[in-house]
Amino acid sequence: MSNRPKAHHDDDHEEDLHAIRKVFDELETAFVEHDAAKFDDRFTADTVFTAVNGVRFQDWQELHEYHKERLENHADGIRTWYEIEQVIFPRSDVAIVCLRQPAISQAGRRANVGTWILSKLDGQWWICAAQNTGVA
Repeated sequence: MSNRPKAHHDDDHEEDLHAIRKVFDELETAFVEHDAAKFDDRFTADTVFTAVNGVRFQDWQELHEYHKERLENHADGIRTWYEIEQVIFPRSDVAIVCLRQPAISQAGRRANVGTWILSKLDGQWWICAAQNTGVA
């Protein structure tokens, strides 16, 4: 028997799950449109984002410059989407999103897995941290 606490609160989060799914739907749409401003719209000013290649961005402006360059110069012919595998709510205003991001291009198929942290601020979900790892 263990007395370890659980981080996940089992409250009803149906509305929050829908809103979080919408955030990732917006990211997918922005990727298709190669629109970095739209893609980065839901990241906080002080976001910390680690890309698949291990590069860490410490704020929104750094991340936006990276996404702008990637989406404008390297996204043609790539199809990608997010598969949310699990969402944990350690608090009602914090969500840990475990996801998979498959991608298909002329070069073949690959995938990333990620752990993203979202915070609910003023009633909206914002991405405040993300770690992505290439797995295939």
